[in-house]
Amino acid sequence: MNNLWVLVIFFRVMIGPERVTNHNSNYKYNGAVQKPKNTKPLTLKNKHDEARTFIISTYSRDLDDFKKQVSYAAQLKPFGRVQINVSTLADKSFYEIPKQRSPWYQYACNNAAICKFFPDVKIAPFIPADFVARNRQLLLAKAKILKENGMDAAFFCSEPDFLPEAFFDAYPDMLGPRIDHPRRSNNKAFSVCVSVKETQDMYSNMINSMLINIPEIKTFYFKSNDAGSGFCWADWSYSGPNGPLHCKNETTGERVQKFMNSLKAGAARAKTTLEVYLAEHMGTSNFSVAEKKDIQSHLPENCYYQNTAAHEMVYLGSDISSIYNDINSVYPVNSVPEILSFLGSLKSINKQKKQTVFINFRVLYDRANEGPDTQNILLTILAKYMANPDADDSSTLQQLHQLSEAWVGKKNTDNLYNAFIALSEAFAFGNSSLGNVRSINWNVAARMITRPLVVAPQRLTKEEEAYFLPYVFNVSEEEARMDYTDIQGGHYTTFPDTIKRYVDKIKRVYTALEAIDVSAPKYTFIQKMANGLRIHANLMRSCGNFAAAQIIRENNALKLNGPIHRPDKNGTWTGDTALLQFNAIMRDELDNTLDLINILQHGGINSLCLARDVAHEDCFLLGPNIIEQLKKKRKIMLDHWLDIQDYLTTPFR
Repeated sequence: MNNLWVLVIFFRVMIGPERVTNHNSNYKYNGAVQKPKNTKPLTLKNKHDEARTFIISTYSRDLDDFKKQVSYAAQLKPFGRVQINVSTLADKSFYEIPKQRSPWYQYACNNAAICKFFPDVKIAPFIPADFVARNRQLLLAKAKILKENGMDAAFFCSEPDFLPEAFFDAYPDMLGPRIDHPRRSNNKAFSVCVSVKETQDMYSNMINSMLINIPEIKTFYFKSNDAGSGFCWADWSYSGPNGPLHCKNETTGERVQKFMNSLKAGAARAKTTLEVYLAEHMGTSNFSVAEKKDIQSHLPENCYYQNTAAHEMVYLGSDISSIYNDINSVYPVNSVPEILSFLGSLKSINKQKKQTVFINFRVLYDRANEGPDTQNILLTILAKYMANPDADDSSTLQQLHQLSEAWVGKKNTDNLYNAFIALSEAFAFGNSSLGNVRSINWNVAARMITRPLVVAPQRLTKEEEAYFLPYVFNVSEEEARMDYTDIQGGHYTTFPDTIKRYVDKIKRVYTALEAIDVSAPKYTFIQKMANGLRIHANLMRSCGNFAAAQIIRENNALKLNGPIHRPDKNGTWTGDTALLQFNAIMRDELDNTLDLINILQHGGINSLCLARDVAHEDCFLLGPNIIEQLKKKRKIMLDHWLDIQDYLTTPFR
């Protein structure tokens, strides 16, 4: 045990009480490393560890990747129960997606639901049997791996899930609310009514079957009323509160209670105890303030929603996901952790109380996962914090300095330390200044990363549009074509000059990371992080360019949407100011695209989350042939470079 204590001290990471928000990027660490107050050997388990549960939310269809995640998570076993989410579908639900343009279904096509693994006899005929079999096979394989490694499983899903129209033709009494988003869908979608006894029995049967087959599942947590699921008459349903009249007088809390009791009844029949969580943060469940209070007051035993003194929940995560962060959500880039904020977030863990610690590494809408190296690093930091009895005695900045030294050695410590602080400051600036600019929506779902920036999109041919337009999230093909900043049905704006400032801040960070000496212990990871930040800066630069271009197009809409015409013959040194401005933006985006191609061709491709093949590219996932798409983008832009001269006046003397 004495040897173990020495090892822990060597690796220790102590977390301070404050979350630092106003840093000076030139700040130098002057504090002394504090010596541990306790001289007794560290006891890795105490009476609170048994009550603590770590639930790691991941997305993985590859069992080798899952085994790596399990090995990383094993670091937490001395400090509580460890559970890993196993609910990832073996494939996306292609059968749910309409043939005509209706992008709302892209939200939900990877959503897990109980019926996609263990369908009730009522539902089974309406879900492809081979799809269910593959999902179940993957689920069982993951549970087996966890059992072999002394861990339990958790199951995260969207419920009550929407079901095929044919199901409700067969069981019309179970028809619940319309839950799709009218501005994002050209089709209607309904979930079941949980107030109907047949619905309750159906869920009870499904959870019973799942737990009999996989007793390793100890936690069931679900999101609702957003992106594929919903309860009747919910205040914030996208179609407005709706559902059958027979349950209109029930409250949302009563409906959630009935659903949870159905799950508990199924678990009881399987002779197991199941903890049930309605995801408040993990899954962006969508309830009004009044509904949240009502749900909390109707929770059955072993069911949880919001924090209480008796049962606290802590939420940690990486910066790939927008569940926790805003601009920090660097998807589709992976392996760019904001270390300072992560260190600060560990202070929410109380080592002396029962807590459930949710750790998220999955991307919103289950399109990808955080990079394995980042998962390992963050879980290692967490494990060292849990092992260190003196972690609360030093500040977050002290901890950051110690971590920097461990990663790069004394020679480069201050350089890495200041880079981490600068990254935290850059993200804070982005959150406060850039509005709703998020890469998952702007770069990916609006395809700013790969689509050509041209003055007259209506002049692109069907062949030129084919590689990007079908993936732009918009119910209207014409709006998807013509409005660069139509983000999922809303017309958004940002400040291009502010984006430039943000990009400059990110550039200073990756430049500092690239200067780290090759002898640094974490050199490889730091360089991957620098590559990821290069790509992130590049993508944000595109957002600024498309936003600026759209402003010019709107201000000159009468000219740009009118007939092609030659300019008049009067001499002018300047021509139309808008022409010169647009040409400058177009050139910057052309060069920006070439920069991105070069980054990706020199190892950066591994820092992007991409579809495994062309068939799996969709609104929220870039295609594997992205380099070819970027080259096509540049060619199309050059082919249409002179289009603007058919509408606006060039300089002439």
